Amino acid sequence: MPPPPDHAPTRESAPCLVVRSGPLAGRRIPLERELLLGRDPLAGSEIQDPSVSRRHAQVTIADGACFLADLGSRNGTFHNGRRITEPVRLASGDEIRVGSSVFVFHDSEHRREAAAAPKATLRPDDPAEMSRSVVRSLTELTAGGARQLSEEVALLQRRLAFVLDVSRVLARTPEESRLFPELLERMLTALPNADRALILARDEKTGRFRTLGARTRSGTTMEIRVSQTLLEEVVRRREALVSLDVGADTDLPAAESIRFLGLRSVACVPLLVDDRLVGVLQVDNVRHGRGFSETDLDLLDGLAGPIGLAIEHAELHQQALSRAVLEHDLALARRLQLSFLPGRMPSPPGWRFAAEYTPIGAVGGDLYDCLPLRDGHLAFAIGDVSGKGIAAALLMARLTGALRRAATLTSDPAAVLEALNDEISAEADQGMFATLLFGVLTPDDGRIVLVNAGHPPPLLRRTDGGCHEIELAAGTPLGMRHPLAARPHTLMLSRNELLVMYTDGLSEAANPAGERFEVERIRELIRAGDGDPERTLDCLLKTARSFVSTRGFDDDLTVLCLGRR
Repeated sequence: MPPPPDHAPTRESAPCLVVRSGPLAGRRIPLERELLLGRDPLAGSEIQDPSVSRRHAQVTIADGACFLADLGSRNGTFHNGRRITEPVRLASGDEIRVGSSVFVFHDSEHRREAAAAPKATLRPDDPAEMSRSVVRSLTELTAGGARQLSEEVALLQRRLAFVLDVSRVLARTPEESRLFPELLERMLTALPNADRALILARDEKTGRFRTLGARTRSGTTMEIRVSQTLLEEVVRRREALVSLDVGADTDLPAAESIRFLGLRSVACVPLLVDDRLVGVLQVDNVRHGRGFSETDLDLLDGLAGPIGLAIEHAELHQQALSRAVLEHDLALARRLQLSFLPGRMPSPPGWRFAAEYTPIGAVGGDLYDCLPLRDGHLAFAIGDVSGKGIAAALLMARLTGALRRAATLTSDPAAVLEALNDEISAEADQGMFATLLFGVLTPDDGRIVLVNAGHPPPLLRRTDGGCHEIELAAGTPLGMRHPLAARPHTLMLSRNELLVMYTDGLSEAANPAGERFEVERIRELIRAGDGDPERTLDCLLKTARSFVSTRGFDDDLTVLCLGRR
């Protein structure tokens, strides 16, 4: 389905690609989750250009960022004029070239605002309220004398200076390991009576604390011990607990444990973000006559908001980094898995192959292969490993390697299946198995010998347009029985006849109403075609994509077509 033209209604909040040149020139393609670029009829942006691979490149959205990855294309994917080999993060205005098509990436306004939001919100109060508070304080304090007024103005200046410092640190230091030590250095500067300061993050699920940063005025790096009783009390009350003189304080629940730690004054403040307790800030001192003043405590209370937001900011940054690393690793895994598939389909005189492999995720458990044998024969296979994701992809890679080894050692298709069954029998205890249809073609006379291990039977289109399932013995999937005892089936493929093999990702695909695509629909589409492998494959894929619509496919999808001219 072609992308919408410029005037089509789109969500203004979504990032998009604007096509500058190529077959789709002038169009605007919104990006919502991921977009496949290529000649594939299943691509979100189908590009009819012979220099473009079927599955050429992909744009993915992850944690508010957009990434461009090449999918092993023949002619490469270019980002700002440079061919990419690894996924790259896109910035607004970046140019993407795929074949003769040039796309310009545009980020959305709300995403740019969201990216800047943490810095913009690192303020202790609403600006209007803060201004009113300053005016109110100055008005009330005028009658109290110039000295008191001077102290309050100094407090406000220190508070605002610290908030500006926090903003600068966040702007250049999002990494947790550097962020909080820098914040604590500034805190000790803002609180001259504090000897030590530390920030603890609290896991909302487990309730456990971990140290994000700790600093002493002397610069020592020794571990700072904290009172667990005090922390538990702050979590329970969700309010600051302060002791200006621990030795004389009998009301503080944790006074005994605090005295044991040798502290003279302590302040422990909850760090709240949207009423969620994300951590605790503690400052203390160990010297007589150095207790915190009311001014210090007021300043400390004002610093809690920015530091709580800093914890939230650091966690979001770490999540984004982890997600980016995961996306990068999955892209590499996908490229590695695609390397196990045939790079180019063989084309012996008078024969044509066409194939499609579409995993539901970054990697999948389907497989197909086609390889020439030493005696002039041609081996081909299609299979489906149980499960999805990484585990299925690993078994798929192992099975593909074993298939190629076995096919070069014997020309007996049943013996090849027995060798494959031995290969994956070790996985049987873990519930892993695979279905596989394997065949050997004699190109000279059109003779095909098929063996089946629990895979859906292929469909045969005759020259008169008739189409039917080949009556193969269903067989047992690989890894479920030993020996396999597969029975071969021989057929002759005449000129202008077509053999279509597929995985159940096609036949069991469902539309939004839950209706299945079914074998009968596949058979009707093959019957209505002209027997050409490429055109038949394109018809099946386009119809299936239209059928599932917004629901998408539920399983990996693979189709292999073999036709005799």
